[in-house]
Amino acid sequence: MPSIGEEAVERIRRDHGHMLHLIDRIRSECTERGKISNCNECHPTRQGVCHGNIEQMFRSFVETTLKHNLIESMFMEDRVPAAHRMAHNQAHMDIAQQLKAIRLVFSEDGNCVVAIEGIDHIHKVLLEHLKEYDQQLEAYLLEAALAQQP
Repeated sequence: MPSIGEEAVERIRRDHGHMLHLIDRIRSECTERGKISNCNECHPTRQGVCHGNIEQMFRSFVETTLKHNLIESMFMEDRVPAAHRMAHNQAHMDIAQQLKAIRLVFSEDGNCVVAIEGIDHIHKVLLEHLKEYDQQLEAYLLEAALAQQP
């Protein structure tokens, strides 16, 4: 039977996989990426479909990310040293602010190409976050689980 720490790590990894999958879906939505710099260069029919799909997937990505950040924060509460917990939560806030900025620009200009460029940046930041914070978080969670075993 897996420990609470092992279950937490499995949940975190599942969430990360889902978040990375959503990023891939957002990126793949624009078939003209690299060819155009603005959605106004696309056919209006394609532009509307693309915009709606990217908007919906981006919203799903933001919601998933924020929910994941809360879950990680709960897992960290009693099992992770305060310094890591504070830095990790600040990193979550930084990512949330970047997502908010992308969403704001996208809602103002509707340019999917620019939104996807923002997602490319978030992808890079997320991979760095996984390496810098979440690998360490997983180690703390597994260590805490071992310490609780009889």
